[in-house]
Amino acid sequence: MDISINVKQRFRSTLSERYDVIVVGGGPAGLSTAYFLADHGYNTIVLERGSEPGSKNVFGGRIYTYPLDKYFPDWRKDAPIERWVRREALSILCEDNIVNLEYEIDRKPNGYDSFTAFLSRFLKWLALKVEEKNVVVATNVRVDEILFRDNIAYGVRIGDDKLEAEYIIIAEGANTLLSERHGLRRKISPRDIAVGIKEVIRLGREKINERFCLGDEEGLAQFLIGSRFGGGFIYTMKEYVSIGVIYRPLLNNQIEAKDVIEELKIHPHLSKLLRDGVPVEYSAHIVREAGYSDLMHKPYGRGYIVVGDAAGLILNTGFTVRGVDLAIESGRLAAEAIHKTPPGEEPAVYMKLLREKEIIKTLKKFRKVSKILSNERIYTKYPEYICQILDKIYTVDELPETLNESFKKAVGGKTSIIRLIFELLTMVRSL
Repeated sequence: MDISINVKQRFRSTLSERYDVIVVGGGPAGLSTAYFLADHGYNTIVLERGSEPGSKNVFGGRIYTYPLDKYFPDWRKDAPIERWVRREALSILCEDNIVNLEYEIDRKPNGYDSFTAFLSRFLKWLALKVEEKNVVVATNVRVDEILFRDNIAYGVRIGDDKLEAEYIIIAEGANTLLSERHGLRRKISPRDIAVGIKEVIRLGREKINERFCLGDEEGLAQFLIGSRFGGGFIYTMKEYVSIGVIYRPLLNNQIEAKDVIEELKIHPHLSKLLRDGVPVEYSAHIVREAGYSDLMHKPYGRGYIVVGDAAGLILNTGFTVRGVDLAIESGRLAAEAIHKTPPGEEPAVYMKLLREKEIIKTLKKFRKVSKILSNERIYTKYPEYICQILDKIYTVDELPETLNESFKKAVGGKTSIIRLIFELLTMVRSL
């Protein structure tokens, strides 16, 4: 059967019925794969189920620059950069107090290695780069099934219609329904799933600069840890602030997901920063937290390759979260693997390229982080201990306490000092 008529009507001038490669998903991994495939001369189409690239993607707000510097010449001239990240902060939130650890980078704009952005705007920009290479990016197209014949992927089903190709690139993101349906990857355990919840607040450039102590093009990336919400983040844009939490249903059982952001916003520290802000966007998305153990051991087969988040190529080091940069790299390597693989063979060179690029090695290096981040004490007990200790140290009266006395009073009989030291050493060795 032919491809559905609504797709034909929108792309009648460029749409052919058979492609070299079909890319399922118009996120950073899918678009990057299409971009690099075009360099090798492959006739490629990207199928995106959203109304535009990025409309179904949710992320915090930061992109690292190194793959863009390598593969997209002059990208800094027209990419939708909000602010260059000049300040990094790790903040522990107690009930009313905050403990901050900050690092400020003093570089010229072209020297910063990350920037804040709206992913939807960034992907629109990337989609234009892809279309400039004569790749069709078809939106509002939901792929219902990968078509296999004798264990070889040969096309996709869209409703009652189908498209065929030599290769299918599966770039469906963190919600891996297609891959699971076809038995290409195991279904993830509920323990390894969190929900990323984000709110975008319009505050205005002047207030952001003043309250966050930033210049016009300078940005803040702030990680938050607190007992009521677990882990969270703040990214400053030009006119907006992106604030979010990683909600873990099995840990955050004292608060509903819908209330998590509100709990965070009313904290005394954040309420002052966000005062008079207007919420303009709310979004939520599945976050895979298993880390290295969630990595597909064989993200390829005859006629298909899995890229980006769908393959488990996302890295949380405990201090930084990397997704877009790994998505771009995996897309480039997938295109190279297809180019190097003889017709009819498995693109096993894809995994070899991932190893040579040391992406697999990097994920393995931080394989223990997911277990650490699933420890409830990181979000409950440790912030409480730290805030109580500092409160006693900096509360001056007639009989000041030593650090040792403050530590013992804060911890009390809640845990043994030996256990606390052991847990902290384990964390340090794993991060």
